[in-house]
Amino acid sequence: MDDIHNGSMLVQVISTIESSQVTVVQGATGSGKTTQVAQYILDHHARLNTYCNIIVTQPRRIAAISIAKRVCQERNWPEGSVCGYQVH
Repeated sequence: MDDIHNGSMLVQVISTIESSQVTVVQGATGSGKTTQVAQYILDHHARLNTYCNIIVTQPRRIAAISIAKRVCQERNWPEGSVCGYQVH
């Protein structure tokens, strides 16, 4: 994914998600694939008033925690309410 902030790229992501059971988003560090794409998907389903379940995997516990906190901060949500993390 060249530029995740490119509108046509985000439309392509939504289209792929809607036509596939599983979608893997690959991109450079800092491209927004973890926090921005997830929120774009959430906004899309909120506009349609449809349920969605977004799972983001991270190789380290600290990354999972910090990403969940960041999304909650950006959305003004209490941590663990709508967005959270689980470590196995």
